[in-house]
Amino acid sequence: PGCSRGSVGHPELCSRPCLYFAMGSCENGTSCEYCHMAHSKRPGHLDKRHREMLRSMPPLEWAALVLPILQRKVEAVDDSLVTRAMLGGISAQRGIPIGS
Repeated sequence: PGCSRGSVGHPELCSRPCLYFAMGSCENGTSCEYCHMAHSKRPGHLDKRHREMLRSMPPLEWAALVLPILQRKVEAVDDSLVTRAMLGGISAQRGIPIGS
């Protein structure tokens, strides 16, 4: 049983685990949109109050919150110069400093 399309970027950036694969019955195989690799724990979710807070944030404030987290997750998977340049370009375009 190989990886699925949803396993790309595992574990940081993949989609959630495939419940059917875990039970041994995923019929979509490698074209499955969910991850076919083991996950150590269920990811945390924002509660209703926090989701509403994010929805009501101004775009620049939201981006300042999300970009550093996104940078750490992407660099854990791909720390190439091209990736760093792309993230740097996004942050510069928005005027949001992110770590190196």
